[in-house]
Amino acid sequence: MNFIRYHWFGLLVSVVVALFLCQFWLVLIAPHQDEQKRGFVPCTEKMSEELHRCRSRNLCVLGAVVDNTFCNTGVIAEGFRLWATGRQASPWANYLFEPELDLPSAEDDVDVEESLDEYYRNVPDINAEMDELQKLNQQLENDDNE
Repeated sequence: MNFIRYHWFGLLVSVVVALFLCQFWLVLIAPHQDEQKRGFVPCTEKMSEELHRCRSRNLCVLGAVVDNTFCNTGVIAEGFRLWATGRQASPWANYLFEPELDLPSAEDDVDVEESLDEYYRNVPDINAEMDELQKLNQQLENDDNE
């Protein structure tokens, strides 16, 4: 009991730091892009918008990061609450998941191929164009040196 009485503050700080590091690790490994906006995605998007509005003002940036930390804590707490009520299989199921991403479709690939074909039709000799660009670059460097 004397140990706790003499070291209560250090133990309290150690617990807070350990909890923060656990949260940091969870946020680090969790996906931050998802089509359904699950997990930490809304927190990340909100922080991104706030940081954009801050325009590098230090206190504003600090406030956005602190708000994001509380938002992430809320997501973790929500996971525990859903798990405790039996609405999800594990406490981390709401933020550690396989993300659904909007991947480019085959139609997008066709559009890219068509635009490349059009470029090649409009620029028949790419090597000659590259040689011309290198000559112009060399001329610019020579003009700068003189």
